[in-house]
Amino acid sequence: MATVVNAPTYRKCFFAQLHGLSGTLAKLDDDRIYFFHQESGDLREVTSYDGLVVLGEVGLSMAQRVLDEMHGNAARICTTRRQEVL
Repeated sequence: MATVVNAPTYRKCFFAQLHGLSGTLAKLDDDRIYFFHQESGDLREVTSYDGLVVLGEVGLSMAQRVLDEMHGNAARICTTRRQEVL
């Protein structure tokens, strides 16, 4: 059996919702987790995980958004795919 080495993951910023507010979640160097609500500029430390929904890593989501825009946007992509059976 071969040993597979897993590369360390450096992703530290995620899209999230906290008590119905949309924003980003980040773990900083002091090992505390912070939630940033962009519209109000509110930055708060997350002390309880009640009402927290983590949606996805920011870098990966932004990369997918850029690729969708390069190919004509998400709505165009999903409505113009070939539908025939191969």
